[in-house]
Amino acid sequence: MKKLLFLLFTTCIFAQNNKEHYVYFSGAIDVKNLMVGSEPIHNKSGLDYLFQFGMVGRNLEVNVGYEYFRHIQFSKFTTGVGYHFPIHTNIGNRKIKTVIIPSIEPTLINRWGTRGDAISYDLASSHLSVGGNLSLRWHLSKHLAVEYLYNILPRIDIYAQYYNKNWDGRASIDGVPLVSSNYFKLLYKI
Repeated sequence: MKKLLFLLFTTCIFAQNNKEHYVYFSGAIDVKNLMVGSEPIHNKSGLDYLFQFGMVGRNLEVNVGYEYFRHIQFSKFTTGVGYHFPIHTNIGNRKIKTVIIPSIEPTLINRWGTRGDAISYDLASSHLSVGGNLSLRWHLSKHLAVEYLYNILPRIDIYAQYYNKNWDGRASIDGVPLVSSNYFKLLYKI
């Protein structure tokens, strides 16, 4: 435990001396849904993509994003705030910069179309939620980076549509499913 705390402490001190400053545009795909699908789309492949614009200054990142997953009639708008913990490693003669980025993400979930067994009318709806992210970003060059992004989001829309048919809008933690997503992201830094 002492070694872990020492490692985290030295990483934080190291990060303080290596402030990051840049603006980026990125595109990402949900790897699992693209390769093997998921239960809502009957384990068939489906394209779920995410676009983001972000600004990094003094290791603080602020971003806005849009995700679209047509197969389940789902989209979301996000704003995120995270902090960068840069770590430098050497592989051979090449220095690889890796950044660990935990963040929080307020989200507006939009749903449309018909869903459920007894529902036959259009169900357009919007729901507010707050999710969390953990990212590993690797800087390949001055302008390019790749990232693995893990997102976990309380899916209020699922709870409202499927789990409680008489949902009256009261805030509730019990019964609200947490859905995780795994994205592979390509960033272009300005």
